[in-house]
Amino acid sequence: MMTEEIGHIRPRNLEAFIVKAFMHHGLSEDHANSVAHTMIVANLRGVDTHGVVRSGSYIERFKLNLVKPQPAFKVETRYGWAHAIDADNGMGPVVSDFAMKKVLDSAESHGIGGATVRQSNHFGAAQVFALQAAAQDCIGIVLSPASKSLAPFGSMEPLFGTNPIAVAAPAGRHAPWCLDMATSISARGHIRIAARRGEPIPEGWALDDQGRPTTDAEAALKGVMLPFAGPKGSALAMLVDMMGGALSGSGYAGTIRDMTRDFETPQDVGHFFMAFKIDAFMPVPEYTARMEHMIATLKALKPAAGFDEVMYPGEREARLAAKREAEGIPIPFETRKVLVQLSEETGIALPEGLN
Repeated sequence: MMTEEIGHIRPRNLEAFIVKAFMHHGLSEDHANSVAHTMIVANLRGVDTHGVVRSGSYIERFKLNLVKPQPAFKVETRYGWAHAIDADNGMGPVVSDFAMKKVLDSAESHGIGGATVRQSNHFGAAQVFALQAAAQDCIGIVLSPASKSLAPFGSMEPLFGTNPIAVAAPAGRHAPWCLDMATSISARGHIRIAARRGEPIPEGWALDDQGRPTTDAEAALKGVMLPFAGPKGSALAMLVDMMGGALSGSGYAGTIRDMTRDFETPQDVGHFFMAFKIDAFMPVPEYTARMEHMIATLKALKPAAGFDEVMYPGEREARLAAKREAEGIPIPFETRKVLVQLSEETGIALPEGLN
């Protein structure tokens, strides 16, 4: 199967195409912008499994009436800083932008803001929303459970999803410190890509449907993912399920539907968002100076064998984003197929470089 890149596309051109494609399927311009921006930021930062390649599977669920293009969000606020949001089965990136605005407005007023979201859908790369907090002198935390694919420590049966955790914080003159990780050893999207390409996966990523370790990507997709660090990753996966699922009132404990395989009912995904102001604890300049000193101390460490430098979380992604902003987003053959199909279905011209 062909896997090579077929070219690079300017981010704004690609974003404009995605906006038009989602507007064609009933989203307002504002909502289509939220979805497209989330995908483009993921592509810029190298999270290509959550970039524009997802657009086809998102739109497929509109066609099947499994996602509402024009949801009516409902917000319950019992305390001034916290919000329980019903997404009305709308797009995950759309309600996540809405929730983060609520959270950051509350942080401005109270020093802290929090929100749960229920009845949502896949929201893309978690770091996109955590980074919104870092841009406003806040530390942001984002959690979201996923459809079951991960076996808790000691089990051969799945119960949790790969359940991402993202945290972002300002870092002064440096790009934001940003953690975005699955609680599985690897994101499930990497296994899907390996399966499409007919490539093996590393040992320790997954078990087959008989509970045996496997390096066969297809067998892994029929089996279960494994948590990173055994019981530690398993506990964090359950934490995400608790905060984003049980606490939100949305799906949890294996009840979230798989967006790639379940085409009968909505996903019922939940999310958890929190942000707190740095100046609730110390003046921002003092915090900034301390973060810059921490990073300088880390960068001064002698690299281990096989490494050119010591990097902090988010540094590699920020460098890649700058490179892709300048040179364009690389488009693999598989992604081009998705975009070409969207163009043919909607009549919207492909971005320059793909036609």
